[in-house]
Amino acid sequence: MFFNAALYTALSIFIIGIVYKICRWFVKSVGIGERDIAVSQRIVSGAKSIFAIVFSVRLFSVLKVLIVDGLLQIRILQDKKDILAWVMHIFIFVGFIFLLIFHALGSIFSVAVYPDYQSTLNPFMFLRNLCGVLVIAGLALAIIRRTVTMKGRIKTTGMDVYVIAILAVIVGSGFLLESLKITSQTEFENMVEEYSDIDDQADRLALESYWVAKYGLVSSTVVARVSSQTLATGLELHETNCIDCHSRPQSAFISYSLSRLIKPLALGLDRIEAGTVIQYVHFLACFFGLAMLAFSKMFHMISTPVSLVVAEVAKQYQDHATTANRQMIELDGCSHGGICHEQCPVRQRRMERIEQSIPYEPMRIYSGEKSADNLGSRKVSSSEVKDA
Repeated sequence: MFFNAALYTALSIFIIGIVYKICRWFVKSVGIGERDIAVSQRIVSGAKSIFAIVFSVRLFSVLKVLIVDGLLQIRILQDKKDILAWVMHIFIFVGFIFLLIFHALGSIFSVAVYPDYQSTLNPFMFLRNLCGVLVIAGLALAIIRRTVTMKGRIKTTGMDVYVIAILAVIVGSGFLLESLKITSQTEFENMVEEYSDIDDQADRLALESYWVAKYGLVSSTVVARVSSQTLATGLELHETNCIDCHSRPQSAFISYSLSRLIKPLALGLDRIEAGTVIQYVHFLACFFGLAMLAFSKMFHMISTPVSLVVAEVAKQYQDHATTANRQMIELDGCSHGGICHEQCPVRQRRMERIEQSIPYEPMRIYSGEKSADNLGSRKVSSSEVKDA
């Protein structure tokens, strides 16, 4: 009940945030060009862009942009000429997207790919750990760039700290939760009770012995070596009742390694229901991250692809309404949350374009003082620059 309430609350906040952001694209303006464009004109312009994507040959060029610049992040590599920045973004993006689609939303997307999907089966166990490692490695690179290689050249704001912290908590608690489930005798007993028809205590002991030997379970009942005959019986029961839903946990290489580290404490942790505590931490961190997505710099995961698509559809020939919409989307697509730093390629291009060398102010302040052609990483049509 609590988890459902928390999930629906987070979803509601997320949807409200997305709607609010999209509404701002058609209502607010940046730059000093054409301030009197009706909201209805901007909405019509947005609708035309959507139709242009779906019902024209540009659909293929849009797909190319989404794959090359969205999925592969090639624009980051080209703009920044910083391989470390590209690797960092790829690690976080690929790892996070996989965990979101095939784990958090596994009951929808993973089932579509593999109808017999279970989170405890491979390749999902292995891939979940691999992608978790990618996210952690990406976050480590982000910290290294900010504190060592690019120290003083990249501004670290509270929002940067929040993003790194929330992703670290989500992934770290996920690893810990899985490791506690591997060792948990309570989890094993609940599984046997709910999903098997084993009533005989000797058979239960045989199955438990097999899980202790092969699946990393820590049991207060199986405290000594058992006979090969008992293990053979346990294997037979496992193949009858468990194997369809459980791969060997060794493939979850991070979680399993962590379970070996906590093995001496496993019975005590199980007794105080540490798994339940970590489950609350993990789910609430996920829900909080979801609720805050539209209000944090993580929103650029949505707005940046939209900005790239709009730019591809509009090219350099666009009316005032399209330009106004595009500039607002690009502002939300700034991955630094509107606060420019020295290495930002968009900032560098703007600085060259307006021939400025003074310290650069936050974009949200600066954007209200410049014309349309000085905003965004791509030029607008020459006719519009003239009109503006």
